[in-house]
Amino acid sequence: MFLKCITHLYLNQLILHYLLFHGNNHVNVSDMSIYLPGDVINEPSSSDSSIIGYGINLRGDKRLVTQPGALRSEEGKVWLSVHSKRYIPQEGDRVIGIVTSKTGDFFRLDIGTAEYAMINFTNFEGATKRNRPNLKTGDIIYATVFDSTPRTEAELTCVDDEKRARGMGQLNGGFMFKVSLNHCRRLISPSCKILLTLGNFFKFEITVGMNGRIWINASTTDDIIKIHDILVKSELVTDEDELIAMVQNNYTRSV
Repeated sequence: MFLKCITHLYLNQLILHYLLFHGNNHVNVSDMSIYLPGDVINEPSSSDSSIIGYGINLRGDKRLVTQPGALRSEEGKVWLSVHSKRYIPQEGDRVIGIVTSKTGDFFRLDIGTAEYAMINFTNFEGATKRNRPNLKTGDIIYATVFDSTPRTEAELTCVDDEKRARGMGQLNGGFMFKVSLNHCRRLISPSCKILLTLGNFFKFEITVGMNGRIWINASTTDDIIKIHDILVKSELVTDEDELIAMVQNNYTRSV
């Protein structure tokens, strides 16, 4: 009975976070499906989704929940929406890490998890025994998680199956900061208008990691600061008109 009460309390808190993020005028609690780790997803709305996203692992023909959250599905994809800053690595996630040390053929990286992640020097485009990446402590790396076995250090790679970087590798200059995991997923969603709106006013580079980290770079320090402020504030903005006005206001003050 005690465990059941605790579970219901947790679910209520989860729904509250969800409403605060999306706005209470846009979400019907009775229409949401909340899952806890260990649950199996059997809903018809997810059966036609071919791409499994955050919080769900495929075990045989079962879709097993690994993170607590609200079930979401869109354009052939299904995932769990979780408002959290604690990242748990999953295979296929693109993450931003910070080099902390080097051990033999491996670099150790901080990706915001309890354990450090590891990446072999051969997992960089063009790397050989004679041509190793020259990474130093504090360097920022954009990589993919390819092994996330529980209770072990996650292994990363900066190349795909064709040994091409495809945008992964060291991120030079710029500025890195943290947001919630849910905001990162929102930013890379095809339906998100935040980055498109920013691109109409600023020239900048951005890399979004699924581990709650964002790296940005622009031609001036002032632009970097303004873009950072907009991205952080946008986490609490759900109205697109309000978002566009916020970007325009920051841009007007910068010219």
